[in-house]
Amino acid sequence: MLEQIASIAHLNTLSSELKGDISFNATLPLLLKVLGKDKNGEYILTLGNKTIRTKSHKELLIGQKYWANMSRSSVGAIILSDLIRQPKMIEVIEKSPLKFILSDLEKILKESKKEPLEAYKDFLIDKFANAQNRYDFLNLGNLLLSLHKNVLSFVISDSNKDGLIQIKPSKFKKQSLEFYAIYPHLGPLEGKVYLNDSGVSAWIYVSYESVKKILERHKGELSGFDSVNIEVKKSIIEPLFEFEEGLLDVKG
Repeated sequence: MLEQIASIAHLNTLSSELKGDISFNATLPLLLKVLGKDKNGEYILTLGNKTIRTKSHKELLIGQKYWANMSRSSVGAIILSDLIRQPKMIEVIEKSPLKFILSDLEKILKESKKEPLEAYKDFLIDKFANAQNRYDFLNLGNLLLSLHKNVLSFVISDSNKDGLIQIKPSKFKKQSLEFYAIYPHLGPLEGKVYLNDSGVSAWIYVSYESVKKILERHKGELSGFDSVNIEVKKSIIEPLFEFEEGLLDVKG
C-alpha cells in the first residue's frame, strides 16, 4: 500500500508561473511571499520574479510565504483570495539532505528482511550518525522523531520537483493508511488509502478547487488504485507530524 501512496508524487508534474509584467497562469495556486507593507496599507509581494502591491482584508505576516488564488477584477486589478500560509516544513523540501526517487525508496524498503518502518529507521540512523552539519543533523533527527511517533516522513523528488509525504497507520480502520503531502504547486493534501472488498481505494483532500480539477483530470496516472475520490477540504490541512526547530525542545 506504501507504493500506492508514494505514486501520488507523480502528479507533481505541473507548474504555474507569471508571464510578462502583468499576465499570469492561474490554473493552480500561486506561490507568493510578503516582503512588507507600505504607508498606504498595501502589501508588497513577490510572485515568481515579479513584485506587486495589493491590499488584503486578511492580515498578512511580513516574511511569510503563502499559497493563493489569483484573479482580476473588471477593471484589471489583481485579486488574491484563499490565502494559506506555507508551513515551515516547506524548508524540509527545499533543503533536505535526503531526497528519494520512488524506485530508490521502494528498493530500500523491499530489499530489507525487516519490516518497512524498521528498514527505514536503520537507514536514517546511519545517515544521522554521519550528518555533515547542524541543519542535516536537525533534519534527519526530525525524520527519526517522526518515526518515533509512528509517522513515516520522506521527501520525494520527481522530474526535479520535490514533495514531502507523511504516512501513518489509521487508528480507525484496519488495512488503512493516512497520509499528508506538500507539493509547492499543489499546496497541502491529505487523505487515506485503504483496502476493501473492491480493491485499493483512496480519498484525497485538497485546499483548492483548482487543484481538485487538475487532479481529477490526471488521476488516471495514479497506478495501483481501484478507485480515487478527490474533495476540497474547507478547514486547514495539518501535517501528521510537525517538524521541530530544535530537537532538545521535544518532550516525550
